[in-house]
Amino acid sequence: MATAPIILKDSFQKVTWCSMKITTIRSEGLAALSYFVSSENEAMVIDPRRDASVYDNLAKESGVKITHIFETHRNEDYVAGSLELQSYVPDAEIGHSEETKFGYGDLDISDGEEFKIEKLKVTCLNTPGHTDDSMCYVVADTSVGPDPITMFTGDTLFVNEVGRTDLVDLTKHEQMSKKLYKSLHDKVLIHEDDVSIHPGHGAGSVCGGAISEQETSTIGFERENNRWLSMDEDEFIRSKVNQRLTRSSYFKRCEKLNTDGAPLLSRLKPLQEFDVDEYENLLVHPDHRGIDTRPSADYLDTHISGSISMSLKNIGQLAGWALRSNQTFTFILNDISDLELAQNSLYRVGLDNIVGYLKGGFLGWSNSGKAVESIPTISSEDLSDALKRDSVRIIDVRESHEYEKEWIPTSRPSPLTRLEEEVTYLDTSEKIVTVCPSGFRSTTAASIMKRNGIDDVAVFLTGLKKWKADGYPMEQ
Repeated sequence: MATAPIILKDSFQKVTWCSMKITTIRSEGLAALSYFVSSENEAMVIDPRRDASVYDNLAKESGVKITHIFETHRNEDYVAGSLELQSYVPDAEIGHSEETKFGYGDLDISDGEEFKIEKLKVTCLNTPGHTDDSMCYVVADTSVGPDPITMFTGDTLFVNEVGRTDLVDLTKHEQMSKKLYKSLHDKVLIHEDDVSIHPGHGAGSVCGGAISEQETSTIGFERENNRWLSMDEDEFIRSKVNQRLTRSSYFKRCEKLNTDGAPLLSRLKPLQEFDVDEYENLLVHPDHRGIDTRPSADYLDTHISGSISMSLKNIGQLAGWALRSNQTFTFILNDISDLELAQNSLYRVGLDNIVGYLKGGFLGWSNSGKAVESIPTISSEDLSDALKRDSVRIIDVRESHEYEKEWIPTSRPSPLTRLEEEVTYLDTSEKIVTVCPSGFRSTTAASIMKRNGIDDVAVFLTGLKKWKADGYPMEQ
């Protein structure tokens, strides 16, 4: 019986089957889904996030002991929290596939291996394709019978999508696509239609092209409705090889941390509170980024010179795309209560060089009398008029695969994931207008441009969605 979701800073949803209770924890921005699964007095956690106290708290609230921590694969888009969780529950064993030589963990799991969590029987399936070490965990609740009830599918099968096959090595794209096809048909789809699936990501993740807003499904529903599962092998491989998805430089950082084992957060230096004079000196350092977590519109209206806009709502996605591991970071907060989510959003993508935050946030800076700046916005109508006069240069900061589908006439692509490296090469002979679907990426992009000395820049804050809704043309 499903209970109503509990909405906190991240969303939680609880589902109960007889002795098995599943709590889904969604990490916003990354759209990563992790699972706390209990039966009677024991529990397992699947794909924990790095800020892992949430699972320890759930165990204490439920009066159960976490005995196992299972990983579905060596993730690329976020840092796994297995070691972090084990620091809370030292007796819990970390398990992952024997196909990768991990620098941490307790169990190198083979295909078909089984584990018991009280009344639960967990069968581990090696399902290569997204990665060679991809695992699915099939669970039977023996209190009601021997047959599987649910499957935790990681990045092998999503709702309405399947895992991407381009991240291991582009030269092996076709080979990995063939492996994924066989894994899906020989390992996953052999299960009964009523077996539920719990994937590793939901809508908004870069790990799939069209992941559904619905975060759980069944084998039967996916068999009937997931277009990838109705393709024959040749069409599947061809379609996968031609699929274009976001590729960001931070993936390699997460891959390395998830192979070697990420450092414990408790060992990082405590954050420092900077007064306005200290902060002013810090911001001019070339390798420091002061991150303003206020909403995009507030940032554009007035902000501290040299700061980077990443609204708290979107920082989980933006941090990995726009920040680099050789940089240090501080936060300009709307409220001190926002600090925990802001710093965890960076920790989740392996950006550990957070040194502190501005005392009093932006309001403290403003009240001190220090100088502030603004970035203008532009409407659809004014942008259209400027294009007719050939008086602006539109920089589209979406990913290449998004841009290639359709774009505003005369616009040029410079994806946010590459902007830090490309910004000094932009043509600044005309006013630049940054565009993206809904404004938050283009605001971050404009703030990076301003930090790099491009002053004549504006943001199309209402974005391409509004442009198209207003009937203005797109090219294909």
